[in-house]
Amino acid sequence: MNREPIKILGDILKNCMTLADDQIFIYNQDFKLPETSGLFVLMQYNTSANYSSTNEFIPADEGVEGGQESISMLSKEDYTINVISKNDEARQRKEEVIMSLNSNFSQDQQGLYQFQIARVSNSFVNVSELEGAGMLNRFAINISLLAHYNKTIDTTYYDDFTNQIEFD
Repeated sequence: MNREPIKILGDILKNCMTLADDQIFIYNQDFKLPETSGLFVLMQYNTSANYSSTNEFIPADEGVEGGQESISMLSKEDYTINVISKNDEARQRKEEVIMSLNSNFSQDQQGLYQFQIARVSNSFVNVSELEGAGMLNRFAINISLLAHYNKTIDTTYYDDFTNQIEFD
């Protein structure tokens, strides 16, 4: 995968929910929610579990020494998506998150970047809180995805051993 899954999730939500760049954030970035009452999305990476890792040697062309090593990993990653607003919009549009993740655009992005978003996710949790003089409507949903990472590096290859092993 040549792009971070959290950024791809952001692209999917931005496209399907018709959000502007200043309405979608990655957790732990230096940002403040604007003073407007519109809808904002906050995405957070939680955990990952590696369930497969492989290493494959790719020989060089005839007459060329060395080769390449293709290293890959498959992992299950968990994210939290928060839908936030100072008005009712977060409560009214929270379902669009799930619809966006199951959209045709999402399917195209998953194929393009070699990952898969789990179709079954947890329910929304109301994590609204009092903020200043008014209520901040906030709903969180946890999702999982399967991601494939691959890296190819140059490596040496020995097909002629000059050292001799002597046995007594």
